Amino acid sequence: MELTIDKPVLSPHSFARIRFQDCDPFGHLNNARYMDYFLEARSEQLRETANFDFYEYGSNSGKSWVVSKVETQYLEPVKQNDVVKIVTRLIKLTPATIHNEYLLLDKEGSRLKAVLRAQFSFIDLQKGRPVRHDQEMMSFLGSFIFDEPGLEDGSFEDRVKQLRKQVSEGKYSQD
Repeated sequence: MELTIDKPVLSPHSFARIRFQDCDPFGHLNNARYMDYFLEARSEQLRETANFDFYEYGSNSGKSWVVSKVETQYLEPVKQNDVVKIVTRLIKLTPATIHNEYLLLDKEGSRLKAVLRAQFSFIDLQKGRPVRHDQEMMSFLGSFIFDEPGLEDGSFEDRVKQLRKQVSEGKYSQD
């Protein structure tokens, strides 16, 4: 797998329909399933926009990423059969970690339903131990870093407020 891309998509989005089996008895998306939707969306988006497949990379290199920290803010219920818009982005890169931000919005992108921020540690799959990204991977991942004013300022709660304001101003309503 060649780790280069001419014009990376920094904030890709995709759509998903909320499945019956992922909902609680009230018909709401179970809080434990949000992560599944976010990770699946990110994986598909990178496959489509960057020709990068996590599973293939892990199989070939013997290295991959595991979740080491998660913060989630649930803002509005997501219901069975809803079509949602999922926006994902890489917001920070270190020699041994990546940090992603995930937004779950209504289909039109006019209502923010949930925000998740996750840190992933890069590990050697055989040893089960953290390792550092090699220079090629650092360069590849570095080309995907999403940055905007205020992203690194303040707490996760401050970031959620900033995102809610952006959504109310129509930033995610395009497409």
